[in-house]
Amino acid sequence: MKKITISVALLLGSIVTKAQIPEYIDVSTKGIFGKSEMVLYCESMEYDDLQYFSIGRNNDNYHWAKYVGANQVVISMNDNEGDTRELCTQQDDNQEECNVVDAFATEYKFVANGEVFQVWISKINVK
Repeated sequence: MKKITISVALLLGSIVTKAQIPEYIDVSTKGIFGKSEMVLYCESMEYDDLQYFSIGRNNDNYHWAKYVGANQVVISMNDNEGDTRELCTQQDDNQEECNVVDAFATEYKFVANGEVFQVWISKINVK
């Protein structure tokens, strides 16, 4: 009976550990091309989860990512001095929160309190 209890504890422990892995979003803009780029990955080397997305110069869409079961989301913005981006977040069915934030060498950390965490990030200097 002890072996079953230990096995279940190890299984549950590994699930909890995986849920604690921070997720990362890096955004930047390619100067003269006006191309906004977003890279998604997590801290663990066990996952092959690197993803790359881009938005072209004449496209006014936002970068978007949706996490289910994430604990922490860290957003790094690597644009030029004076650049800003609109950053919107939503947890579960709560009201969406949007702010214009500094996009020059900044990092924003969010703790996901709910099951679903979503983030939208504009291109630079959206009016």
